[in-house]
Amino acid sequence: MTRLVVNHLRLATPLPDEVIAGAGEICDQIIAAGGLSASIVHVDDAHAILVLAFPDLETEERISSSLGGPWMIENVVPHLSSPPERSSGEIIAGTQSR
Repeated sequence: MTRLVVNHLRLATPLPDEVIAGAGEICDQIIAAGGLSASIVHVDDAHAILVLAFPDLETEERISSSLGGPWMIENVVPHLSSPPERSSGEIIAGTQSR
């Protein structure tokens, strides 16, 4: 069953342009590795939200440990005011246009 991961990122400093540019690349890598979708939402200069979808828990864990986690530690964590607020679980209802 499809899984969704939502990370609220509380920022001490705005993400630098080079991190934002690299975010598109890591999103592409997540899709290439088997992720279903990857988005980063700019709420304001102190808050961003990372939203990821995966086909199953195994893929979520593999991509998180091999791609997403290392990229976050290197590029995003230095700009956080607190640890990410991470939630993940199975999508139990929903729809989308095609």
